[in-house]
Amino acid sequence: MDAFSRLGLPRKLVIDSGMLDQVIRGISKVAHPDAGGEARDFEEVRKAGEVLKSPPGRLRLALELAGGDLDPRGSVDGQVMDFFAPVAGLLQKVDGFVSARWASRSALGKAVLDARVPSLKTEVECLIGGLGELEASLVERFGQFDESGWEACLSSMAETARALAFVMKWQAQLRAATGKLFEALLGG
Repeated sequence: MDAFSRLGLPRKLVIDSGMLDQVIRGISKVAHPDAGGEARDFEEVRKAGEVLKSPPGRLRLALELAGGDLDPRGSVDGQVMDFFAPVAGLLQKVDGFVSARWASRSALGKAVLDARVPSLKTEVECLIGGLGELEASLVERFGQFDESGWEACLSSMAETARALAFVMKWQAQLRAATGKLFEALLGG
């Protein structure tokens, strides 16, 4: 499905999120089954909105529409790979803390371990922040892709899509790590 066409929007990667929300709300009001619309149409609008609200989803759709190939084994921006070791190392630290916390039998042992939580949480937040900045810089490329024409930028678009996939995956893993920290603390 061409989400741009489904929502009546021009094929552009740079989209104003407020305008997109307005378009989705307007079309959803008409397409909603309670307003006399068809359930299938309403679901299409919902899915189109999800794709276009997500920068990686929007970029993957643009690649598909322009006839590009998103080979997951292609090159990835060096800035992204600079995060690989820090993210992996921190996830291991969090898992190590959680394992040690669950294995600890004494209140003193747990208290000693719990003293590590603020620094672990700070490290997680810093990495999430750095990944957020990287995500923003990758999304900034969308304007260049629109300006140059998607067909002329297929390889750059594919590399950016792969980079965004890593960034989004790592952000999700780090958010889950924060949850693991709090679960371990609440677990007694």
